[in-house]
Amino acid sequence: MNIYYRKSIFFILIFLLSGKFISAQPCTNPSTSNCADAISGGSEFIMSTSGNVDFEFDDMSKFINGITHSGSTRLRLKVDELVSGQCKWKLIMYIDNNGTTPNNEWETLTTYGTTGDKPQLDLIQVKVYNGCGTPVANGIFQIFSNNVQYDILDIIPDQSTQHNPAPCDGTHVNGPGSYLTDYNEYNFTIDYRILPGYSLQSGAYQIKIHFCLVEVS
Repeated sequence: MNIYYRKSIFFILIFLLSGKFISAQPCTNPSTSNCADAISGGSEFIMSTSGNVDFEFDDMSKFINGITHSGSTRLRLKVDELVSGQCKWKLIMYIDNNGTTPNNEWETLTTYGTTGDKPQLDLIQVKVYNGCGTPVANGIFQIFSNNVQYDILDIIPDQSTQHNPAPCDGTHVNGPGSYLTDYNEYNFTIDYRILPGYSLQSGAYQIKIHFCLVEVS
C-alpha cells in the first residue's frame, strides 16, 4: 500500500450577484510504498474547514480593497511509515477551471452584460503558512500561472532527503509525523485574496483548487 490523498476546495467568485466550483489530475498515484495509507497504517489527510469559499463583490470598497478570507482552509497531516527512513511525501496545490477555454480563464456560470473581461486564473492569490514555516513560500501570497489550466504550486516540495520535525526552523518537513504531536509542522493554514479592480465583466464564475498529499520515491 502507499500514501496518496487529495482534497479539493471550491471557489465562488461573484461580481454583483452569486455563483460556485470542479476537478483535475496532475497528482498521480505513487510507485513506492514506504509510507502507510489510511488502511494499512492510519495515515490521515484532514481538511478541517469548509470546501467552499465565496467572493461576492457588491460594493465599491470591495472592488477597491479586495476581499481576503483568512484561515479559510486548514490541512492537518498524520503520516505513518512502513519503511523506516524511507517514507517521504510532497504536498502540492493545483488550479482547475473544469476545461474552460481559453484555459487561462475561470469557468463562467453566468454573466450580466457584455462589458469587461472574464477573470483569469492569476486573479486568485493563495497564502500557505504554519507555526514552523515549513511551506515553500510560508506566509507569502502566490498566484498560479495565467496560461496553464492545471498549474502547480508546491507547499512541501519533492525532496531527495527525509526531513523530520525537530527543530522548528523552517525546514520543509516531509517525513513521518502527526499534527497531534507536532502541530506546527503538520498543520497548514491557507488564506485567499482577490483584488478585482473595475475591468471584469459582471457575472458568476468558478474554479477549484486541489490539495494533494502523495508519497515520493
